[in-house]
Amino acid sequence: MDTISATKAAPLASPKNFKNAKGGLIPNSQMAYVEYGCEHMRELLGNARKAALLNYQSIVQNIHEKPSIIAQTHKNDGRPVVSLRPLYLCLQCPNIMTEVDRDQHIERKLHCFSVDSRDGSVYCGNCLDFIYDPNLEPTRLQRGKKRKYEDDITTEEHKLIIGNSQFLPCRATGLRGLYNMGQTCFMSVILQTLIHNPFIRSFYLGEGHKTADCEKEACVSCALDEMFVEFYSVEKTEGYGPVSMLLGSWMAAQALAGYQQQDAHEYMQFMLNALHQQNGGASYDSSSADCTCVIHQTFYGKLSSTVTCDKCRNVTTAEDPYMDLSLDIRSQAKRRKADPNAAEEPVLDLRDCLDRFTGREKLAAAEYTCRKCESQQNATKQLSIKQLPPVLAIHLKRFEHHNSASNKLETPIKFPMKLDLYPYTTEGKASQSKSAKISSAQKSNPNINTASNISMYELSTVVVHKGKIDSGHYVSYSREGNDWFMFDDSKVVLVSEAEVLAAEAYLLFYMVSKLEV
Repeated sequence: MDTISATKAAPLASPKNFKNAKGGLIPNSQMAYVEYGCEHMRELLGNARKAALLNYQSIVQNIHEKPSIIAQTHKNDGRPVVSLRPLYLCLQCPNIMTEVDRDQHIERKLHCFSVDSRDGSVYCGNCLDFIYDPNLEPTRLQRGKKRKYEDDITTEEHKLIIGNSQFLPCRATGLRGLYNMGQTCFMSVILQTLIHNPFIRSFYLGEGHKTADCEKEACVSCALDEMFVEFYSVEKTEGYGPVSMLLGSWMAAQALAGYQQQDAHEYMQFMLNALHQQNGGASYDSSSADCTCVIHQTFYGKLSSTVTCDKCRNVTTAEDPYMDLSLDIRSQAKRRKADPNAAEEPVLDLRDCLDRFTGREKLAAAEYTCRKCESQQNATKQLSIKQLPPVLAIHLKRFEHHNSASNKLETPIKFPMKLDLYPYTTEGKASQSKSAKISSAQKSNPNINTASNISMYELSTVVVHKGKIDSGHYVSYSREGNDWFMFDDSKVVLVSEAEVLAAEAYLLFYMVSKLEV
């Protein structure tokens, strides 16, 4: 197969559509005609059309006519390896690659097009998505065979398609700021967090909430749906004014009405509760584990609380639901304040906070009555994570409120890009007591599907509060692909990973690395 060169560029404009003088799409056989799958494919076919079409036809023929093991075999350190997962066949050279190798190949060779080994679908590395191209689709449907392609879609089906389709521009990746409408930065950072959450994004872009059918007045979920449409289907880079969201928030929660600064964590809790209720859920209670709304499917987890009687060793266990973990950073700050002449202590690590959260706590006899002893006894209490959600929200308690006084804790918190939550789970705590039977080497081996590897999480968003408690400002950092962006009201800036890790975090959002299906 000939090698075809193509330039790797930033995502370009949307697929070319033919429009009339009024800006409307011109239909062809009752359906709008898309000339190319994306601008990058237009560039490739413009430079090497014949070679690209022949290579694609050859790849599709090999997928369907030759033994399937051929398309599912790639080289690893020079040795052929058969994969049970889909592979990618480069459209511009003879390479067969895994998904990870495909992305590296795009960066190294600038070959941005590859073909799925299962059905011949074309992936564009610049768009970061599979594309539909009318020049290649007939070949895919005919499985590479040379015969005339017949469009068997009826006129009514064409009308149905054009009436329910919307073209997605390559640039519409959600990178837009939000205008500050009067100390609304607390709202903006939470909205940006939701907009760049792939689970929430898939729900709304998949019409999980149908605004046209919703009869709720000033619905927060409708307002969020409106934002997803604006952010992911329109090529705009200027800021967006979430007026509908602000109005919906005011009407749903009287405490939010007005232009005073609010707490971002409290607004997050309000949003999760509102979206839960407006998408088929009910009030949060012990039965919320049965809820199938998008919020519970994304953020819901369980904590296990065990209390062990020091005398009879009787264990009492209770489970509590959670949508976020609130971690105390106060004790470290108090130690520094108590001894101002002491040398500065090392920065507190997030894992230290989790250790403290799931550590053993002594209960005095006045605080615990043992059912077995039928009397008050000293006891030991311990929390652990019984169930992890796909997205774990962590709240660092930076704000203290005592009677009429409030203050902010400036304690620096070090947090990692990748976080292993297994040591803090119920299973992990149980295994620690039997550590002699478990090999630490096995637990850290990424090729073994252990509970530790399934509990690996990656940082997705950081919310930061800058300034004092009564005059501060919120900004957030979110990951889009392999890049990090800072969202400061209407301003969006590409930043380094080092800047993200140096931020004074208030809220952290970790996303599971692997999701069991």
